[in-house]
Amino acid sequence: MSYLIYFGIVVAAGGALMCLSDAFRYEISRGVEAVFERVEHRLALRARERELYRRETQTANVTPFVRMSETQRVTKGSTQPLSIARIAA
Repeated sequence: MSYLIYFGIVVAAGGALMCLSDAFRYEISRGVEAVFERVEHRLALRARERELYRRETQTANVTPFVRMSETQRVTKGSTQPLSIARIAA
């Protein structure tokens, strides 16, 4: 139970410092701002990397999977190369 009392005193002292000390508040706000800037920077790099990847796939003429019947007609015929068919005849 005494640990809870000590914890309460530490929290109350920190709260009092934060409310009364402009310098303490400034340092805390700078730390929080730095954390948000780092997260924002990482998200921007991630978005840029995705955009570059998307452009690379578009320039390489990569198309999504499409059924064969939708792109071209399948003609039935011999699957043997013409040179082998001439030799066999």
